[in-house]
Amino acid sequence: MPGEDVSQAKQHLKMIIDTYLDVDDVVRVLAACDFADLAHSGITRKSGEPYILHPIAVSCILAHMRLDTETLMASLLHDVIEDTQFTKDDITEKFGKTVADLVDGVTKLTHSSDKEFNKAASFRKILQATLQDPRVIIIKLADRYHNMTTLDALRPEKRARIAQETYDVFVPMARIVGMNEIADNLEYLCYQNLDLDLFNRIQEALRQTRPRRCQYQQVWEENLHALLQQFNLQGQIKKKNNNIELLRHFLKNKINLEELTTSHNFEIILDTIADCDHLVEVLKANFKVVSFKDYIRRPLPGGNQLLILTLKGEKTTLTLTIQTKLMQKAARFGVILGENAPQACRSAIQASMQNLNTLIDTDCAKTTFNYLLDYLHQKKIWVYTPHGQLHELPQGATIVDFAYSASLFLGNHAIGAKVDGEVKPLSTPIANGQVIEIITDVLASPNPDWLSFVNTQKARRAIQSILKDQDIEEQRVIGKQALVRAFKLFNKTLSDISAHEWQALLEWRRIDLPEQLYEQIAVGELLPQLVANHLFANEADCPEESQRLIQGTDGIDIKYARCCNPVLGDPIRGHLSRRGLVAHRLGCYNLSHEQELHPENIMPLHWNNDDNSDVNFPAYLCIHMAMDDEQISELIYQCRKSHIGVEQVHPEGKKTYVNLVVNNRQQIAHLIRELRMHFGFPRIVRQDIPVAINKISRVS
Repeated sequence: MPGEDVSQAKQHLKMIIDTYLDVDDVVRVLAACDFADLAHSGITRKSGEPYILHPIAVSCILAHMRLDTETLMASLLHDVIEDTQFTKDDITEKFGKTVADLVDGVTKLTHSSDKEFNKAASFRKILQATLQDPRVIIIKLADRYHNMTTLDALRPEKRARIAQETYDVFVPMARIVGMNEIADNLEYLCYQNLDLDLFNRIQEALRQTRPRRCQYQQVWEENLHALLQQFNLQGQIKKKNNNIELLRHFLKNKINLEELTTSHNFEIILDTIADCDHLVEVLKANFKVVSFKDYIRRPLPGGNQLLILTLKGEKTTLTLTIQTKLMQKAARFGVILGENAPQACRSAIQASMQNLNTLIDTDCAKTTFNYLLDYLHQKKIWVYTPHGQLHELPQGATIVDFAYSASLFLGNHAIGAKVDGEVKPLSTPIANGQVIEIITDVLASPNPDWLSFVNTQKARRAIQSILKDQDIEEQRVIGKQALVRAFKLFNKTLSDISAHEWQALLEWRRIDLPEQLYEQIAVGELLPQLVANHLFANEADCPEESQRLIQGTDGIDIKYARCCNPVLGDPIRGHLSRRGLVAHRLGCYNLSHEQELHPENIMPLHWNNDDNSDVNFPAYLCIHMAMDDEQISELIYQCRKSHIGVEQVHPEGKKTYVNLVVNNRQQIAHLIRELRMHFGFPRIVRQDIPVAINKISRVS
């Protein structure tokens, strides 16, 4: 009976909170539960069960984490404003302002008929509320977790849409605030609902190999216990449910099916960091350690501190995580621990929160949401001030980005920096774990050249704000100087520009005077490198499509680098050379090398959002399996079925190399998935360039 289900759910909640809340607080939580039951009276979920069972389940999730009274009350009431006739004022009157603010923080916005706008605006609102009180995101994560466990009643396409949104937003948000346990559980449910067929095949492979895997795990465990005892280390060894890690590595194509079924995970909890370090040395002396990562000194997002080692056995590999008890607790609860968390955990979460704060400066909800997605999925680094203050920045950030992250004063007046005690130019890319000291001059001000290499929105907006506030005559002087510097790459000066070239340049920018061009450069509307490229790189042989594929490059000659072969959708950056502007994939070795030598010639590039499915790009795959003629024929068939051209195939040893013609990055990802499913899940990686191209046989 529905009434009995609700009564049992309420009783279950009371049993949990009785273990750690005092009597008065238990009464308050149960009062909120009764009010929510009344508010949702007669409302059912898609499954047909009474709606109140959902907020009670959410509250139980948080009660297991021993959350405070107000958070539990808000979790019980979290859908009241959105789904019933009761208002925020009603909740304020009955349960207080704090509870009402928490409920309002997780309440979706539905003021517009544009669903995408409502979604973006709701996320922006959650973000704003979270920055005021992190308990908002905790409630929202628990809400999403319970919803993900009850997707069976929904249509498959809606399940996949919710799972994708969860994977894109809520999983990385959970890691940022240090709630890694709920992040792992959410991620696991995402995989299950995004591709159930693939998920089930992986689970079946794990099930079939479980007896053999258990035998190997027992051997590993016995060896580890013997080592701890031999070196008098007091620690707990626990077999981890590594399904989530295995799924993550497998679906991201980092391991093949054989590796999946021969990989094991253990965690070891020790008393002190010194014990953790000692154990690492012991393991290195007694096992073949194929990888080691120190996330105690350089924490992961959310301040997750641990040491990770991968040990190679005769037939299996073991991934070990080593932590102290407090680190283990912080990795699970993160922001919930507050001042009880380790300093590194608190610093990392605080740095992430500061970066999230910069995302809501814009008035446009959709822009904020796009910035949020970019931030959540970009690789991050952590650097420090000389006083030990931690700052989180995206991979590829420069000293100028760090300066603005530290303070507006440091950014606006920076003239140089010391990185680990060594003087470096402001354009220098920074690396994880560095200590950076900014050298300032109160008379100095931002340089428009900085806009060509800064990586963060905070730095870009701050620089543009200062540049736009300058006197018009000062803008013209600064813009002219920046253009002169850009011309140096081509051994040119302003006097080398003919009257005809000036006229063409002004028509390109739809302006009347050179002074207006200088103003555009000075305020960051136009990069001087693009002007130089437009004038002097006209001999480059550039496909017409490239000019419309990349934002803000009309009239610019662009080529795609042959060292990394970017395709539509890849993260890219531009390198200005005498042959023109060359687009590289982010992470390309040649691009990184050039940025170190001549950062002034590197600039951000972004693809247009328009559909350009008619544009072709070369792409290269390496399939980690030897293929016979029949398999190669099947490979070509699968490619063509995905509307991908096959130019060449070359089996070599235990690998097969394939040259393709594709339209975009998504097409490559889809093909890799299909090929892995078809050929028994081999590892397939994208190559930057074709391998042994002179030996590859052409496909007819």
